[in-house]
Amino acid sequence: MPPGGTTQMTMDVIETGDDNCDDNIEAEVTLTAASGDKLNLRLFVPSTQGTTFPLTYVVTGGPGHFQGKSRSGTCSIVLSTPPPNIALTLTVTGNMNSQPGLKSSVNPSGIVPISSSRLTIQPGSWLSIYGKNFAGTTTIWDGVSTNIPTNLEGITATLNGKPIYFWLRSPTQINLQAPDETLRGCATLTLNTPNGGVSSRVHINHAAPSLSLLDAKYPAVVIPTFNGGAYGSGTCDLAGPTGWFSYATRPAKKGEVVVLYGVGFGPTNPAVPVGVAFTCTAPVVSKFPVQVQIGGTTVTPAFVGLIGAGLYQINITAPATAVSGDNPIRVSLPGADGFTQSNLFLAVQ
Repeated sequence: MPPGGTTQMTMDVIETGDDNCDDNIEAEVTLTAASGDKLNLRLFVPSTQGTTFPLTYVVTGGPGHFQGKSRSGTCSIVLSTPPPNIALTLTVTGNMNSQPGLKSSVNPSGIVPISSSRLTIQPGSWLSIYGKNFAGTTTIWDGVSTNIPTNLEGITATLNGKPIYFWLRSPTQINLQAPDETLRGCATLTLNTPNGGVSSRVHINHAAPSLSLLDAKYPAVVIPTFNGGAYGSGTCDLAGPTGWFSYATRPAKKGEVVVLYGVGFGPTNPAVPVGVAFTCTAPVVSKFPVQVQIGGTTVTPAFVGLIGAGLYQINITAPATAVSGDNPIRVSLPGADGFTQSNLFLAVQ
């Protein structure tokens, strides 16, 4: 139930009597949203359908968006059926007042590429902000709109004054897409939440590579099969040691094509605008060639580029020199002085 928004809520009515014989029901009402927020009301409810009337409400925050906050105000209520089966839509306006101790804060070194701990980000790439008191609940962009939102349930952010695009917000983590920014070096990221604003410094570079992960040890690697794989209607498998995960994975075979995914692998041609859905492909520019090291072998990718908003794909072939078992894997961009996470492995047989 964001400020300024409209929410459908369940309604519990405790009738306390009709003490003035005017066909109004004096009631104590608790409205509960799916987020756990509650509105506690005491009102006189007319018995006439379609009646609109003002009332005073008091919000007491539950575990949802208004956690730890309170507010009084006025709103309008419309009865669609007579009591006690009251259906209503309630609109709350204005900002909630935060209580002490709930101010948003960003962790030290808490702005990083998604799945990474490196302190450099790339314009147009996905990053995570770690901290506390960002929100009372978790909200994920539904992906229905072609435009990625710049306001997700009351949270906004800017990088050097340019709006940032949101994918996820939770009490302790926010995932967002950085805007286009020509500046390289230190920049200011400003985050505004219902619990206050906070600014942090972050370093921007041409590239800030980070691989998507299955866990802290194995990156997300797809093996195209086209002949009975476990996923994609039989078209692919996931790479990983057999039995390591709760879902089906298998080691890659030497000479087999495997596909990596990640963020921050450099500029593309054509350039892809940020903040909008993207379903085509855009190869990275040759100025920053991507190299993949598997074990002691350097592999040249057959393709590196964007395949979605901020999401890169890297196609490589598992080298014949790979050992059976875990092979260290790292992706680097020597021209941009960037490399992916350490201590990641590709399982090969």
